[in-house]
Amino acid sequence: MSAAINLPALTLPITTRRLIIREYATSDTAAVQENVRDTAYWEHHATEPPTPEKISALVLWAVQEQAIKPRLNYYLAATRKDSGVVIGEAVLRITDPLQRQGEFGFGVARKLWKQGFATEMGAALLQAAFSQLKLHRVFAQCAPENKASIRVMQKLGLAREGMLRDVGQARGKWWSSVIYSIIEQEYAKIAKLQG
Repeated sequence: MSAAINLPALTLPITTRRLIIREYATSDTAAVQENVRDTAYWEHHATEPPTPEKISALVLWAVQEQAIKPRLNYYLAATRKDSGVVIGEAVLRITDPLQRQGEFGFGVARKLWKQGFATEMGAALLQAAFSQLKLHRVFAQCAPENKASIRVMQKLGLAREGMLRDVGQARGKWWSSVIYSIIEQEYAKIAKLQG
């Protein structure tokens, strides 16, 4: 990527009603391993369940990404505001700086499913993507069987664009991916209604 591209940086941490979304530290590795130990966490992911070594490498990569300028990858820890405990991951990536395109994602520890944390995380990431990073379009994707993630994307105002069929192979089968997106004008209307 050309150094001439002037990208705004994300101001962290991001605080919501119940969460603090912050940079990862290598000391978070054990908490991440605890959250992803449950096989249900990976049920709808087109990857092999990660080993402790892969988790350690992922957290180290997230820490190293913090120093890259301009920064394209924000792999962040979602923590409870009341306890500081890492409950999941919040991901925001600039996929095409020139066209102002980005992708976001989220993961929540199984013991906290169905409590609105994914929606809270997603809303914070979208707000940051459009107001801080000045993106034009933000998308998210998941397996078509992942009804919970699809509900979150719909609640956040994303529109279904389509499905990429058999785009990955893991755990002995092919995986498809549904794509949802929202553009800045749509997000501005939703934010105005909620504001």
